[in-house]
Amino acid sequence: MAQKVHVAIVLDRSGSMEDCRTDAIGAVNSYLRQVKNDKDMEASISLVTFDSQSIDVIRDDVAAGSCQELGAEEYQPRASTPLLDAVGHGVALLDRRKTAGARCILAVMTDGLENASREYTKETIKALLDRKQKEDGWLVLYLGAGHDAWAQASAMGLHAGNVASFAKQHVGASMAAVGSRGRRYAMAARPAEEAAAGGFTAEERAGMSGPGKKS
Repeated sequence: MAQKVHVAIVLDRSGSMEDCRTDAIGAVNSYLRQVKNDKDMEASISLVTFDSQSIDVIRDDVAAGSCQELGAEEYQPRASTPLLDAVGHGVALLDRRKTAGARCILAVMTDGLENASREYTKETIKALLDRKQKEDGWLVLYLGAGHDAWAQASAMGLHAGNVASFAKQHVGASMAAVGSRGRRYAMAARPAEEAAAGGFTAEERAGMSGPGKKS
C-alpha cells in the first residue's frame, strides 16, 4: 500500500526572486511530476506563495496525480519577505489537512531574510516547529539563497541536516533534492527519527549550490 504524505511548499514570491522566476516555476512543476510518478507514495500537495502584499494558498490539499502545475500568472515576484508569517500559514495548512497515518513535509524556499512579518515572531515559530518536529514527527526543510540559511533556520528551530543553501541558477536541482529528501523520510520505518537524524546528501548539496560552494 502506498504511503500517504501531505506536502506543503512555502515559496518566496518577494521581488528579489524575479531573477529566477522562470526557473522557480519550472522547479516546482518538476517536483510535482516527480511526486506524481512515485507509485510508493500517495501524496497530496499544498502550495503557498508569499510576499508582503499577500500570502496565497495556490494549491490546497490536491492529490499529486491531479495537481495542476504552477502557471506563470500565479507567480509574479514583488514586495518584501514575511517569512515567519508564511511558515506559520504553511504549518496551519498542514495541520488542517493531515490524516491518521499520513506523514507531513513542510518545505520552505526563500532568497531573503525575514523583514515583513506581523503575525509571528522567531520565538513563536521556533516553538511551533519544535512541536511539529518533536511531537508529530514532521519533516521540515529549509532552502535559502543569498543569506546564511543555517543561522535563519536555526533560529526557527530546524535540524541542520534539513537545511541547505542553494544557488538561484540551480533552483531546479534544489527542488529535486527536496523530492529525494522527502522520499527518504516518507519511506522510512521510523519517520520521526529519519526527520531528525537524516538530511540532504553531499551530492544533493553539491547540486544545489554548484561546484566549490558551501551548502
